[in-house]
Amino acid sequence: MQSLAIITFFLLASLGQAKPVHPRSSAIEASLELGPLDASLFSGQTHDFGDKDPGRRPFKLTWLETFSGKAGTSPSSDNWIFSQGTQYPGGAERWGNNEFQYYTDSPENSVLTGEGTMKIIPREAPSSLRNATVHYTSARLESQRTDFGAAKGGQMYISGRIKLHSVDQKKMQGVWPAFWTLGESFRGNYTNWPMASEWDLLEVINGQPTIYSTLHCGFAPGGPCNEYNGLGNGGVPWEFDAWNNIGFLVDRAIGANETWKDEKLEWYLNGDLVHNLTGADVGDFGYWEKIAHEGHFILLNLAMGGNWPGAPNNLTVSGEQIAMEVDYIGVWNSAH
Repeated sequence: MQSLAIITFFLLASLGQAKPVHPRSSAIEASLELGPLDASLFSGQTHDFGDKDPGRRPFKLTWLETFSGKAGTSPSSDNWIFSQGTQYPGGAERWGNNEFQYYTDSPENSVLTGEGTMKIIPREAPSSLRNATVHYTSARLESQRTDFGAAKGGQMYISGRIKLHSVDQKKMQGVWPAFWTLGESFRGNYTNWPMASEWDLLEVINGQPTIYSTLHCGFAPGGPCNEYNGLGNGGVPWEFDAWNNIGFLVDRAIGANETWKDEKLEWYLNGDLVHNLTGADVGDFGYWEKIAHEGHFILLNLAMGGNWPGAPNNLTVSGEQIAMEVDYIGVWNSAH
């Protein structure tokens, strides 16, 4: 990652425009479709994103995880909670989805690479854990913070840069990586789904070259978010084994004559808008409050099997060859 910064610096120097560039600046620029960024994004200073999208400027960095640290160690517990086992305490078994993995906090399953990235790696479960419903170990990380959201009249942007490693699709049945959030009211109240609300920024299943963006809310089955399916985009093309920039905007910056029904959610892939919803699409203020007015926490995980992808089969592989690799996760809020 550092090489990107060096190359960018010398390229700009050759054009007479040299300035310090953060290694991840180009990734965030692509995610937001913005002008050239600089290190102020990563220092907590207010940053004006320029004129390409006046509705999203200026923003201030709220939280950033760059996965720096020694190779072979775990991500920081200051930032993350590591899920354990096959369910939350008192929650639904098999994570409520008939999944086949046992989550651990071991660096065997979530590990810093020493190059500014983190990998989530599913592995064959040891004999001490393996049974009819536990075939793998993996990792599920939740942000310690639960207050990521947009203030009244403001906006919040979540951004991440992710690579999904892959093999032949027929060997990836049941593989289910995800980058998502849950509403703050879910933490400690593990039956409060989908009422707490869920933003799915990235879901990819079974090695299919498709990324899904979805909102879950209300009650199930049915409800304002059409559970258990949610309100999704039906999927758009995804490129494996390449870095992809994922973005999600909560926009409460409505006009004087607008209402909560005009507030919106927007999903982005490599700078392109791939899904959007408004309060009017949900149609109920109480549910929209949970969705867009209350805080959320961030999750990164790689499940093996589940109601949606189906169970792994005898061809399904595990290990680093199908790892989910994350460069950074950041949260920005509009400055007032």
